[in-house]
Amino acid sequence: MKKSPAMDDKTKPYFTEDGTLVIPFECSDHSYKYWKQEGKEMREILEELGVDETVWAKYTHEKYPENGDGTSEE
Repeated sequence: MKKSPAMDDKTKPYFTEDGTLVIPFECSDHSYKYWKQEGKEMREILEELGVDETVWAKYTHEKYPENGDGTSEE
């Protein structure tokens, strides 16, 4: 897995090299806190971060986006 650009910014969500999603406590954007009422759905976070199919499957049972780069066409 490629290094997430956010790994250098510890205030934004990122993935570690082994595919672990990290949402830092310091992240002030509560939309990334999927467990909160105002949080995005997990698939939205995964799409935004552009994960590969292996990481996608680790976090959701939803179908991987058809364009194959972790994002859906809209």
